[in-house]
Amino acid sequence: MKDSKMQNNRKVTTLNDVATEAGVNKSTVSRILNNRLGNGFSVTEEVRKRVLAAAEKLSYRPNLIAKGLTLQTTRMIHIIGGRYALSDLGNIYQTVVNSVTGIMDCSEDVFDVTVDMSHHDVQSSELPPWKIDGAIILARANSSTLRELEDSQIPYVVVNGPAGKSGSSVVPDDECGTKITIQYLAELGHLIIAYANSRPDYLVGHSSLADRHQTYLREMKKLGLSVAPGHDEWLKSAEEFLTAAVIENGATVVLAYGHMEGLNLMQAAHKLGITVPGRLSVLCFYDQQAAAAMSPLLSFIDLRSSDMGRIAAELLLKHIKKSGDAEPTTIKLAEELVIRSSTASPQK
Repeated sequence: MKDSKMQNNRKVTTLNDVATEAGVNKSTVSRILNNRLGNGFSVTEEVRKRVLAAAEKLSYRPNLIAKGLTLQTTRMIHIIGGRYALSDLGNIYQTVVNSVTGIMDCSEDVFDVTVDMSHHDVQSSELPPWKIDGAIILARANSSTLRELEDSQIPYVVVNGPAGKSGSSVVPDDECGTKITIQYLAELGHLIIAYANSRPDYLVGHSSLADRHQTYLREMKKLGLSVAPGHDEWLKSAEEFLTAAVIENGATVVLAYGHMEGLNLMQAAHKLGITVPGRLSVLCFYDQQAAAAMSPLLSFIDLRSSDMGRIAAELLLKHIKKSGDAEPTTIKLAEELVIRSSTASPQK
């Protein structure tokens, strides 16, 4: 209790404290710490070092909200929807976030990146209380957040989801990825192809759910192939799915919505004595970077997460530089099929 009381009463270091310690006035400290020298204002290198040393000694931390009120630019980027990055092992958004921060760190004007990991009410804004120069949205933001971004004219880019009227987006072409995969499997000789769908809570209504499923049905019909049961339901029990699709209906390959579904199917196949890729081939939508560290070596449709993050960051920097004059755009990336050890021609 005593330690807690001492912490609550601990004095917060201010600009005045730093100025007193360094023996200069408050405005000089502010200009030096915010790198706002020039325009007729200059200090000696000795004064600059003295101010920086005083700030470090006193553990000075700027008030982000106050800083946002006084500066036109904060050099801060906020990533919305960070909880998606920890939703499951190897989530594609982990790669996206790493790619975004890498670009921001290497930009001419280095930006600090903050990531929101909170769960928000659908009616509350997901923006931070401090001023930001731009935002990256993972998958989607709620209507309150989009409305605030639009009204405040804050540049933003959505990764793997739709943007509002003034925002831009970078998305993978799920229809293209599904199409080339079904065609490839048909060329291998697979006649009965199963599809294992999924419905993660945070993706309810996401376009990928319909795009992948509907393209699967369309391409199967076009090529005259047989659709296995279970494609129109959410994957609940991998063992029940494989029993119906493979054992009872003779499917020789399963295309899964994502990597977790793919891994669950691989484990269920092992339990049921279904050899992979002997009796059954398995593919899923996934991410090149995460797939490199995953075992077993699943064949996958590369969602190009690293490219999505890089392009989104570069696009946001362009929008910030043009101060609202940049045209909103949607960039769709063609997906790539990567064949590894879980896919082969069907057994004769």
